[in-house]
Amino acid sequence: MAEKVTIREDLQIIQVDSYGDVNAEDLKKSLETVFKIRQEQGLTRVLVDATRETSLPSTPRVFEFGSQLAELLRGMKFALATSPETDRDLRFLVTVAINRGAQVSVFDSVDDALVWLMEDPG
Repeated sequence: MAEKVTIREDLQIIQVDSYGDVNAEDLKKSLETVFKIRQEQGLTRVLVDATRETSLPSTPRVFEFGSQLAELLRGMKFALATSPETDRDLRFLVTVAINRGAQVSVFDSVDDALVWLMEDPG
């Protein structure tokens, strides 16, 4: 598996570490795990560290995932840190998700993503 989902108890966020070649099944499993954690623990902030990704699935699969993310995880806040290899695909995913009502943003570093994620929406 090219993705690992954990809970950062210190920050009360869900963290997804995504690395290597990520396929559609990896994305599906991560989405299901994040959904389950939200249901069980009520956490609504997700940090995705994709700085070590080397590839993502095809454009239609990325589109599908962005749509599912927006639908299943509405009301959650997602911050994605990209790698140079997958930046374009992740920015496309973010556009798809935002166009469907998701609160998600993409960053060049984990630190910047975390700062945005932890901002108080008020």
